[in-house]
Amino acid sequence: MSRHLRTAALLFALSGFALPVFAADADPVVVKVDGKPILRSEVMKGLEQLGPQAAQMPPQIVLPRVVDHLVATRIVADAGYAKGLQHSQEVKDQLQNLEKELVAQAYIRQTIEPQITDDKIKERYDAFVKQYKAEDEVRARHILVKSEGEAKDIIKQLKGGADFAKLAMEKSADTGSAKQGGDLGYFPKGEMVKAFSDAAFSMKPGELSDKPVKTDFGYHVIKVEDRRKSAPPTIDAVRGQIKNQIGQEMTGKLVQDMVGKAKVERFNMDGSPIEVAKQTAPAAGK
Repeated sequence: MSRHLRTAALLFALSGFALPVFAADADPVVVKVDGKPILRSEVMKGLEQLGPQAAQMPPQIVLPRVVDHLVATRIVADAGYAKGLQHSQEVKDQLQNLEKELVAQAYIRQTIEPQITDDKIKERYDAFVKQYKAEDEVRARHILVKSEGEAKDIIKQLKGGADFAKLAMEKSADTGSAKQGGDLGYFPKGEMVKAFSDAAFSMKPGELSDKPVKTDFGYHVIKVEDRRKSAPPTIDAVRGQIKNQIGQEMTGKLVQDMVGKAKVERFNMDGSPIEVAKQTAPAAGK
């Protein structure tokens, strides 16, 4: 990827980040620092600046972190204001640089976003579906325990009529799936560790593993619930991802075109002219 394309990717801000929805007519105070308010709108802007990775985190986890950061920033900034650092050349220079970045981002968004139409998104999605290759998937439950003896005891209980989901909630060391009765959902073969996948994909729907399956995590008791061929995600599920992909491509082209039309003169880091190496014509007969 060229330097201009990398710059374009950084400038493009169509992250598709899903912000929590609140009433539009209110901007309440969410915290006070020495009597000075921090508004909900400030928290939401801070959340937006975290980028798409924050979308993977539950709001109840990420929002308090944003608030804590804003509180700490306000306290330290107030100390800086008290010393008059807002008037320092260092701060002025950084504000000028930040303004350029923000203006560039705003220009990119306002230029590119109107061009990312539903038709373009649908065309890209249709191409993705056309190339999509279905995979075999199984839906399985598991109970993970530390010892082989405990796993064998669980298999014995299950064959005696015990409820798999109930035992998973009570005994499984995989606390995430235990809350779902051990349900791992649908997965392709390559998504799980080999020993687990080999066992699950060798079983039929409704079948229970005859013996514990050992992995680096411990001993698994597996029950296969269903098998199917995978299907591509719906267009709504990947709309934001496609929009971001198209936007970065269009931004890269826009920036390259603009740089290509501009007069750019480069110099060495000390300000001296860059000398172009002279090419000597080859001697006759060589």
